[in-house]
Amino acid sequence: MRAIISLAWPLFLNTSVQALLNLTDTWFLGRISVDALAAIGSIFFLVLVFVLLFGGQGFLGPWLQDHDIQILFALPGIALATTFVTFPFVSRALIPLMQEQGTAEEEAALSLGASGLQTFFRVTLPNIKWGLLYGVLLCNARAMGEFGAVSVVSGHIRGETNTMPLLVEILYNEYQFVAAFAVASLLALLALITLIAKTILEGQLDEGRQTREH
Repeated sequence: MRAIISLAWPLFLNTSVQALLNLTDTWFLGRISVDALAAIGSIFFLVLVFVLLFGGQGFLGPWLQDHDIQILFALPGIALATTFVTFPFVSRALIPLMQEQGTAEEEAALSLGASGLQTFFRVTLPNIKWGLLYGVLLCNARAMGEFGAVSVVSGHIRGETNTMPLLVEILYNEYQFVAAFAVASLLALLALITLIAKTILEGQLDEGRQTREH
């Protein structure tokens, strides 16, 4: 446990500093941006939360074991890691769009008596639907090809926690080159479909911007 933490801390600090230096618009109005929080949060999650909370000797480890709940080396860990790693793609797609649109329509709806939920579903969501779908599509693309984070938390349990990229690695290491090539080809096909969908969504976003300008 101590060895893992001693190795994790330098990685966490180094990557966090690099993220802070490379992120643009990190600070605005005295608050850290959502994009920066998402990027640093994914690093913090992978390095600290899994080790210090969900590990066998972690903060929640004994309680999870007593209740027969497994996070590490199981599907919940993969889902959580993928969510934190891919979340910045949604924020990067939505935040500029929502800043460009402003809050005039939402304020008008609220002034006319609409509730918060009505304003969201009838005003905000229709305005950001293509941007939201675009972000989700990018998340899907990243999740399909995610290797590092999933490799850390999955445990490489064949038939249970293996994703397609991990399966390609396992098959290749076992010299099953034909099977590895087949799985990789399927990933490439999914990537091609994702690229086509991305192009369509970009066209919808451009049409929406042109409509607002006119």
